[in-house]
Amino acid sequence: MDKKYMNCTRCELCGTADVIYGSPFMEYSILFRLLTAPLATMGMGLLSATIVKTKGIHINTKVILLVLCISTIVCNTGITVDCLYKFFISNVMPNYMQCDFQVFSPQYGLVIRHIEILGTTCLSTSAIALAIERTVATIFYRNYSSKPTLGSILVVVQILISFIPLWNIRLPKQMYPYSPPELHDYKLFHFISMWQTLVNVLAFFIFMILWIINDYRKKIIGNSHLQVVLARYNLHENMSTTRLMAPIIVVIAMIVFAAELSLLLVTPQYDRNTVVTHQVLDEVIEYSFYPELQLTLIPILFIALILILVIVSKKIRENFLLVSNLSICFPVKVHNTDSRSSSESSSSEGSSERIHWNRKIDGLSITPQTPDF
Repeated sequence: MDKKYMNCTRCELCGTADVIYGSPFMEYSILFRLLTAPLATMGMGLLSATIVKTKGIHINTKVILLVLCISTIVCNTGITVDCLYKFFISNVMPNYMQCDFQVFSPQYGLVIRHIEILGTTCLSTSAIALAIERTVATIFYRNYSSKPTLGSILVVVQILISFIPLWNIRLPKQMYPYSPPELHDYKLFHFISMWQTLVNVLAFFIFMILWIINDYRKKIIGNSHLQVVLARYNLHENMSTTRLMAPIIVVIAMIVFAAELSLLLVTPQYDRNTVVTHQVLDEVIEYSFYPELQLTLIPILFIALILILVIVSKKIRENFLLVSNLSICFPVKVHNTDSRSSSESSSSEGSSERIHWNRKIDGLSITPQTPDF
């Protein structure tokens, strides 16, 4: 820390760090995150395997959901390592060394924080990626391609955007992970957070519009005398997939909105020219509660997301129980045949099976016909 920007003694800085890290809330939140963050990481890993195993989800949606699960795992891994690092400094390291790692040599903590930033940035872009993919699927629901081209393009864009906040990081000869002041400038973080918030608001409204469009199409096709079975089947699969994405969009929006509110309402506006005074130290102590609270809520929201998806979707619930071996406690009936998406699978699976499936779902009196091959 440059001394020309300090108007406080070393003892005062170390005393501030001791107040922050020695507070009961900090200690309990660290212990709580050490329990919930690994649990969320394990749950998202099982959910990613479940998504791969589940039939009826389009390949483009699967690709985006897998990246979402991986980014969540990265984020929760960073939170876990951050908790272990803080716990080690506060409870294992000697008292005379704690202040050096908390205040004057925070390079290891910054590296861990960049892992969290990488995961959360990629996660925040998953909502708009899903919105774009579902929009294309809704427009071309009759003949939506079964190739993962669109999903792959969106994933590449997501990964590139995720590294934008980390592009300014440089490693000098001493391998000191020095972060330039611009990276931690309030205006830069406010710009990134505002952009993420607007993107998630846009994704939320896109999903609402898609819901209305699909419901309107369902009424039109349902009231039509010339009912096209394949179109009804495609529309039903599109609606079920879009409905499945709803809790994911809500959870991502809650995380992004919480970060934006914290940044707008309680974050002190400092930059590289800020002089560290007693008032600044008091503001840092008051602010320290909010980022720790946000880190505590993130694993809880992901655990809630897993439970919601398991409860809402029967297919995901059955496959999740099979993947996690919880089927030992909760028996799952294994089906020999799975419902298949017409636009989201090859057209050679037979029209008779689609007619039979559609008759079961919609109560149509349609006689299956033997396909001509």
